Amino acid sequence: MIVFLQVSAKTVSPMKRIDYYGNPGVRIAVHALFWFIYLLFASLNIQRLYEDEQLGKLMYRIVFTLPVDMIAAYLTAYLLLPSLLFRKKYLLFAITFIVSAVCLILLQRVILWYYSYPVLYKVEPSLPFFKINWLSSFTNIYLAAFLVAVVKLVRQNFSEQKRLQSMQKEQVEAELKFLKAQVHPHFLFNTLNNLYGLTLDRSEKAPEVVLRLSDLLNYMLYECNEPTILVRKEIKLIENFLALERIRYGDSLSINFKVEGETAGKKIAPMLLLPFVENAFKHGVSKVSSKARVMIHLEVSGPDLLFEVANSKPMLVEKDETGYTEGIGLKNVKRRLDLIYPGNFRLNLIEKDQEFRIILNLKLDP
Repeated sequence: MIVFLQVSAKTVSPMKRIDYYGNPGVRIAVHALFWFIYLLFASLNIQRLYEDEQLGKLMYRIVFTLPVDMIAAYLTAYLLLPSLLFRKKYLLFAITFIVSAVCLILLQRVILWYYSYPVLYKVEPSLPFFKINWLSSFTNIYLAAFLVAVVKLVRQNFSEQKRLQSMQKEQVEAELKFLKAQVHPHFLFNTLNNLYGLTLDRSEKAPEVVLRLSDLLNYMLYECNEPTILVRKEIKLIENFLALERIRYGDSLSINFKVEGETAGKKIAPMLLLPFVENAFKHGVSKVSSKARVMIHLEVSGPDLLFEVANSKPMLVEKDETGYTEGIGLKNVKRRLDLIYPGNFRLNLIEKDQEFRIILNLKLDP
């Protein structure tokens, strides 16, 4: 009988971005540049109708009505949209928007009728003050408001996406710390149990166990707090663990640990491989009455790492409510793989009649 389980994951890691726009000086410069470009295009558009007029003179004339466009833009984008529309106060938004539009059209009319025409153009208006083409005036004023609102909405959506990504990243980091904190006590519990048994028997091997345990504690306290560590250090950790188990089981245990490929300079998340080895002893070796065996194979080829652990299985397996694949160590390491190497690993758990086998294919970070 063979039981086969495959675990994989996909996600997208957010890229870091520097928000220069958050600087007040940069924001003012960007807004000033926007209005200058808007003024320039408006003047060029009018110059098509008045070809004899110089561009500079047209810009000078239009600049006196530009504040009306600016009021419409900032009032709509920074007050009406966030305060009313985004809060689903649709009726109040519609009323306020229409009233403000009428007021701004009349304000623009006042500037044109009582300053621009008589002072700048030296002509009298040809139409009565209140004979207004409302659609044309609205379009003229709210073109800039529309552009500013679009920019505002795009930026707001970008900021919200970045905020959600930041929250997700913080949540992932917090979960990783929690999972690592669970791995350490679980590992120490098993090792201290071994030491306790040796001290009861007054074994001469106890000092070596203490020395090995000291090396392991030094690794966990001072070296594995970094996001990644060298693969060779993870190999050394496994070797120390196996040495402790050899002392514990003696001749009743056969261990074969084989390392192949170029491991120099390669890095991996700390304490990622050891839980697989722990499970081989916890769910296999410790319950095998006769000669037990553990086979461990680690191979590195370029960015690809293959890690395989096989252990003999007891003939009569006691019912385990958590199950082999859901032990605390293995459950945590699967979750860590999902968080640290999303989409870059494949984990196969195989159960045969006389053997448990775990095969991990992992793509290491460059």
